[in-house]
Amino acid sequence: MVDVGGGILTSTAQEKRGSLADSDDPLERKTLAAIKSGGYGTILGEGHPPKEVSGFYKLKEAPWILLMIAPGKAILAPIVRFRFYYFAIGAGFILLIIILIRVVTGRTVAAIREVSIAAEHVASGDYGKPLPVKTRDEVGELTSSFNSMVQQLKERMEMKEAMNLAMEVQQNLLPKKMPQIKGLEIAARSIYCDETGGDLYDFLEVDDGNGGRIGIVVGDVSGHGIPAALLMATVRAFLKSRVTQPGSSAEIISDVNRLITYDTGDTGQFMTLFYAVFDTGNKELQWVRAGHDPAIFYDPAKDEFKELNGYGMALGLDGKFKYRENMLDGLTMGQLLLIGTDGLWETQSQSGEMFGKDRIKALIKKNANASPAKILEAIISALREFQGLMKQEDDVTLAVIKVSE
Repeated sequence: MVDVGGGILTSTAQEKRGSLADSDDPLERKTLAAIKSGGYGTILGEGHPPKEVSGFYKLKEAPWILLMIAPGKAILAPIVRFRFYYFAIGAGFILLIIILIRVVTGRTVAAIREVSIAAEHVASGDYGKPLPVKTRDEVGELTSSFNSMVQQLKERMEMKEAMNLAMEVQQNLLPKKMPQIKGLEIAARSIYCDETGGDLYDFLEVDDGNGGRIGIVVGDVSGHGIPAALLMATVRAFLKSRVTQPGSSAEIISDVNRLITYDTGDTGQFMTLFYAVFDTGNKELQWVRAGHDPAIFYDPAKDEFKELNGYGMALGLDGKFKYRENMLDGLTMGQLLLIGTDGLWETQSQSGEMFGKDRIKALIKKNANASPAKILEAIISALREFQGLMKQEDDVTLAVIKVSE
């Protein structure tokens, strides 16, 4: 117990007498200064941790101060223990958080790695089984989306394989070589805009008992793809079967139309067709036009073009329709016939202009002395140049026939 001047009134240490002002201890002098400036306080001695700690409190009932000076370790022991426990618990929490992060991210990384490995298998053509969706979070959504993507890709690849097979089958339906007919030179080609198409050209041996006749057919089914290819193949089969039996060109096409109408029904599918029969013995050309664009006939001797029109609707619309036969006689050497589909003259340039029949006629006239194969190549080359970078939107088919005798 000390007074306001620092005089020691009583002490647990018997040797402590006198005044704090006379002490040589720095802590006691700092404590006295603090007593004079405040009512209570704690003073730390020298060192770290401090060797001694003092605490004082001024009594309200008397002008005395209760003063305690104790070893620093004893006073700060609870604080040191608290600090130890604080840091230990904090370190434990940090370690626990790290472990939880590792577990969670480990699962996420494992799931993403599983998707990555599956993607590598898909890239090599192995679609495998769908990945298990183990969570409902973003990783689960990623896995589910990946499974959907793989399934769609698998279906697309299966469809592409089917389309490639259909293309191979359809290519085999087209003539592998041009027929060799005395008095005629022939060239023809189909260029499909998809793997399969609805354009058709074929050469038919017409059975009239006399020989010297060949049928040339060019057709265009509405639409593209597998449905158009199937109808094209059906028409081809009906034609090849029907021309082996007696009957005029008009009767042949009428019978084929009746059979086709059974298949098209209410589907809305139809096929335009131009059927030409050359009789080299009688120098005649007969044709039936079933809703198709007129063929282009050119006589170089007269420098004259003629479009071969004719009455008739597209196949597959009316099974009872009766077609009519048209004829051109007196064929002479050098005359040319071009039968094409609308994909030829309706091909557009980048500016939206159509290729048109005038360009085709100009090319025919320019190359009139060339072979049908050369004329065909000239037309296709000009078409490609005109088209530029524009995508081919429709099938293109053309047949060029030249009277050589």
